[in-house]
Amino acid sequence: MSDVTHAFHSPLTLLYEWRDRGDGARLREFLVTGYTLDLVFFERHCVSTARALGARVTVLGDAGQSVHEPVDVRHAGRAYQHGHAVCAGAFHPKLVILVGDEDIWIAIGSGNPTMSGWGYNRELWLVVRSTRQVGPAALHDLAAWLVDLPTVVAMPSWIAETTAHIAASITPAEIDHSFGALRIFGNLRQPILGQLTEGPVEALGLTAPFFDAKSRAVRNLIARLVPDRVDIAVQPTLSQYDGESLTDVTSTVPHVEFWHLGEVRTSHGKLVEWTLDGSTTALVGSANLSAAALLNSTTGGGNCELVASYPVADSLLPREESAAHYVIQTQNTIPKDDGLRRPESLDLLGARRRDDVIVVELVTNIRVPIAIETSPDGTPGTWMTGLMWTADTDLRSTLQFRVPEQVGGAVRARVEIDGEPIISREVFLTDTVRCLPRNDEVADRPRLVRDYELDDVFTDATLAARFHADFLRLLSEVREHQAARATPLRISNSTVDAVSSGDRWGAWLREVEGALGPSLTGLTFPGALALPGSGPSGWSVSGEIDESALTDDEDDEVAESLLTATARVPMSPTQRQRCRTWARRWVKAMAAPPRLWPALRMAVARVHLTMLAAGVWGTDESWRAELRDLVRALVPSDDEERESPGQLLGYQSSMIAVCLALLLQDASLHGGSEHDVIARSAWDAAGDWAAYAEPELVEEYLYMPDQPYAQVASAAEVTAVIDLATAVVDDPDAELRDAFEREGLPARKIRGVWVVDGDFRNPRRIAAQVATMAGARCVVLARSATKATALVRHGATMAITESVAPRWRIYQLPTLSTPLSLLGGMEGLPSSGTQYPLEPVPPKVLELAEDAEVNLAELIAAVRTR
Repeated sequence: MSDVTHAFHSPLTLLYEWRDRGDGARLREFLVTGYTLDLVFFERHCVSTARALGARVTVLGDAGQSVHEPVDVRHAGRAYQHGHAVCAGAFHPKLVILVGDEDIWIAIGSGNPTMSGWGYNRELWLVVRSTRQVGPAALHDLAAWLVDLPTVVAMPSWIAETTAHIAASITPAEIDHSFGALRIFGNLRQPILGQLTEGPVEALGLTAPFFDAKSRAVRNLIARLVPDRVDIAVQPTLSQYDGESLTDVTSTVPHVEFWHLGEVRTSHGKLVEWTLDGSTTALVGSANLSAAALLNSTTGGGNCELVASYPVADSLLPREESAAHYVIQTQNTIPKDDGLRRPESLDLLGARRRDDVIVVELVTNIRVPIAIETSPDGTPGTWMTGLMWTADTDLRSTLQFRVPEQVGGAVRARVEIDGEPIISREVFLTDTVRCLPRNDEVADRPRLVRDYELDDVFTDATLAARFHADFLRLLSEVREHQAARATPLRISNSTVDAVSSGDRWGAWLREVEGALGPSLTGLTFPGALALPGSGPSGWSVSGEIDESALTDDEDDEVAESLLTATARVPMSPTQRQRCRTWARRWVKAMAAPPRLWPALRMAVARVHLTMLAAGVWGTDESWRAELRDLVRALVPSDDEERESPGQLLGYQSSMIAVCLALLLQDASLHGGSEHDVIARSAWDAAGDWAAYAEPELVEEYLYMPDQPYAQVASAAEVTAVIDLATAVVDDPDAELRDAFEREGLPARKIRGVWVVDGDFRNPRRIAAQVATMAGARCVVLARSATKATALVRHGATMAITESVAPRWRIYQLPTLSTPLSLLGGMEGLPSSGTQYPLEPVPPKVLELAEDAEVNLAELIAAVRTR
């Protein structure tokens, strides 16, 4: 059910009313815009309440009108989104929107989010209460204004995306036609005056704290509405007006009355009301009685304003004490312009951290180098320059620079012109994901019962046992969870709806953090969760985690020993054996269908790498098969490639490269030993992905070999894997070239033939070795100074000819046999082959050569030259 009322109280009343409504309704969005902004007041009176109700909190103010000191701001960027808006005039709309699952409450009025605006001043608001299903048509207009706002007014891109999301949220599915007289509109593209009714009207009432110097707005209102009577209410000294021009522009109206208002409190409400056919309509909102507010559009250089009109039963105009015309005429309270306004402008819109860069958005007309500075808390003397930059446009600019080692939470821009500093108002480094609405959908999702630091886990036998049981339980429950829903865990729908386009990665990480805890998430995705001043996530799902809760395979005695065990002793042989057993169980649990969420597969692999570095396997080589299975599991599926955040693929590829480097220690991709076969299997499954590894991430996955029996990959080994994988992407034969080089074989490919020239005594053995390494479809020519051997192979069929015996021999390779095992001996060619003359070439050899796409005549000629 919809409701529209006029109110003289603060929007804080609405927020507290939502809190105390008694039905437990969640608040999803809390949006505030204003001209003057005091974040200290806002944090103290709004943020904690709105966040406790579950809301994302967003506040947007004029870039030049903050009244707080940055050192006093505690939670901006982490608990709520804060940004600046810039337009040709003042960014002036006073708007508060509360969006729940079912309800929408909106206040449009005159008060700024400061102690004065929401506490002491006399303000005027229009309040709309509606449902998301059925609401007034005016909500469509407000939604359209929110969508259009960022195209006219410069603001942080992530707040622009938030306003678009809120616009969609407040657009009712059905129209409640009982509120057809309600209008909500602004002046983004056309002046407010041009959108008002046309006269003549019976009466016009006006009050505002600010009038323009020549009373042009009042003159034009009178010209449009043609009233028979005008009432104007001002405070004698607190209102700003020119009495002489005010009496002059009203002189054509038959009946004019001026009113003085008391000055105990500032009367800050803005009101234009008119009476037509006995019905009075009140226009309230942010617009003062000035030309910049009423006569100009925002695109035309005026302010940005928002107003609402609705019929009232009784006049809202305060009439306290009648003031004589001559008294008004002698008063002029408009301050004189000191003429000191600088032509240069430097305005930060907002700052956020994305991955390992800081993104700053700003507008300026200055063309000399500008310093972008950060500070931990805005304290004087703590500002550090992160970037020097020179603008080349008056439009909004987006800057990115690498996160410095000691990045702070406050950001500003600074420049000196003619020896005088120009410093922007501060913005605060924002984590837009931490500011998202609380996600109630994850309450029933599987998660670890506590946050585990692996350094502690593997030095404490009791804690290690607890981690194993808890981790195994998590893998099992996630599998059941996914099977029940027939889909893997993904970002929840409510998060997808609210998250901005650049935040899918951050939102995904928060979901991972909810399952694995901050420590294991940070270990699996190193550097991804870092943010200045960041601590545990701002939301607690289903209360605090009970760290004394029992997991599978535990009893009260185990839990009690966990709480009292503090001694850390080196890992014993028995403990190593237990850890190996656990690792096998984790890998087995992970490999079972359905396929687990990528983050969990990566977490298993990361723990496995940690245990290898801890020397858990000693001299036992069984880790290779388990690591192979992990590498296969790390490869993203087609669906994951399409749906996962792009940053995830960089982590997956980097971890794959490290794992492959480990498997290639004491192994070859073209050998026949057990280690070779395992390494080859892993490479075939995941080698392509290693080409996309990121060096910075690879470094985070490397360990120092500081433990006995530690199995770790070196940076050089991983680099070699990445280089080989990259080369294979560009050249399918790169892998073979690398293998030949490792074996000391100077093979080069000439028109489809692997040619090996050297001082070897037995070209036949060299040709057989190259053919074995090259695989089931190849042509090889091996030549020494005196002999030559040519070999053509397809699968198990192989033809060979030599310069010393110019005839063809065709062999069928037995099962488990290779060209090298068949031809590598010193006793001569096997007698099992079928012989044919060199020419004419037998049909089977012609078939093999044609399949290999080589010129057989050139090959025969090359053999005959020896």
